[in-house]
Amino acid sequence: MLCVTYSVSESDDMTVSISVDGEKVDDKAAKEINKRIKDSSLLFLYNSTTRHEEFFFGRGRHRMFYEFVMSTDEKKALDDAGKEIERRLRKFAKNHTDELSKILGRLTEKYDVEVSPLEGFTAREMPLGINLKDKNVEVPLDAWGSGTQNRTRILMAVLQANRIKTTSSPDDKITPIVVIEEPESFLHPSAQAEFGKMLRHLSEEFGIQILVTTHSPHMLNQEDGASNILLTRETRRKKVFETVLVDTTGENWMAPFADHLGISSKEFASLKPLFSSDKSKVLLVEGPIDQEYFQFLQKNSLPCDQLANGIEIVPYGGKDTLKNTLLLQFVLRKFDRVFVTYDLDAESDVRAALVRAGLTENTDFIGLGINQAGKDCIEGLLPHSVLSAVMGREIDLAMKLGSRDNSERRKAKDALKRIYLSEFKSRINYTKEDLKDLAKVVRLVNTRLNTQQDAQVDAPQATPR
Repeated sequence: MLCVTYSVSESDDMTVSISVDGEKVDDKAAKEINKRIKDSSLLFLYNSTTRHEEFFFGRGRHRMFYEFVMSTDEKKALDDAGKEIERRLRKFAKNHTDELSKILGRLTEKYDVEVSPLEGFTAREMPLGINLKDKNVEVPLDAWGSGTQNRTRILMAVLQANRIKTTSSPDDKITPIVVIEEPESFLHPSAQAEFGKMLRHLSEEFGIQILVTTHSPHMLNQEDGASNILLTRETRRKKVFETVLVDTTGENWMAPFADHLGISSKEFASLKPLFSSDKSKVLLVEGPIDQEYFQFLQKNSLPCDQLANGIEIVPYGGKDTLKNTLLLQFVLRKFDRVFVTYDLDAESDVRAALVRAGLTENTDFIGLGINQAGKDCIEGLLPHSVLSAVMGREIDLAMKLGSRDNSERRKAKDALKRIYLSEFKSRINYTKEDLKDLAKVVRLVNTRLNTQQDAQVDAPQATPR
């Protein structure tokens, strides 16, 4: 493993220190290695915030060009074709040589004239014009919006790096590093999230290291929090001192997200399951118990609609997550399609927040339960036989639900929720009538996430409430 460290003094003098497999090399070797790195095609740097060179080719038409790197075989084929073109060009040029010689002969100094095509006609790198096609209409890249241009150029740099890695001869083979400055430029947040995910997938697919500097939380690595590096400036007595590297490993994975969003790291404590999810269609549920109910409806054949397999069920850790609009919108942009559920007993706290986040009831979210005391939660949708069996058996716990002690009441409620789940999963002889309320929820989720084409959704008034 090669580790290169650059140090900059207060006078802007830069020194380089290099270690190979943990062993530090001497200064002379470090300078030589550093020079070879800079002279090689090892590093692709793309800065989204600066203008890029533009070319005018053919009839003065404004075009942007992509430097296309050829493989050895492609280069040889083009060299052979280039030699034939040069031969023909020389033949054409010879016809003009005599006339040009006569004109130049009028000068005091005499010249022998030779007209030849440009040398290096088939260089290893050559420019290719870039157009993007939309609805069968080809549009030059520079005529598209800044966000589209930026993404296209970045992807061109990544593809170039992969081509160098895969097409070089064995002796010259090298794996480049792609450094991208602020790829979120000109993109709205949802497009930033999508593009960040794409860059991470390309890095894994191509086996290329991509380093991104960003001010956007949507571009951060959500699958592997330890991959995010957070740098902050240390201040003492309102004076800025050195840059400090913040630990983002283990339980500190949320530090970069919290810093970018301007919220407390504690608010991320329950969200790790959301960030580790790699599915595009997600059912967000309040907690682990609700998750188990829906997983049971997804994995087992019951006399009701089965939750589609393409949906991942992820707990969001309680109503406080939904009440934080900034955090909620950030979470929603991670997935292509999202449906949110919550217990009806929390509706007064979370419904307004979901609407503020741009979500619509019965389209993007639903409250679980029915408007009866004790049934304003997912357990209120369970078959009557399950509810009566548990209440008849767990009289002591049921009595504690009326306790004045909040802690005692919460413990009893949590214990009963676990017992209800166990009772529901242990029974197998359900009828369609028993599961009708749960079936309505499943049909709604399947339809809204577009995973079951023939799913039918009940009218809003029939939705479980």
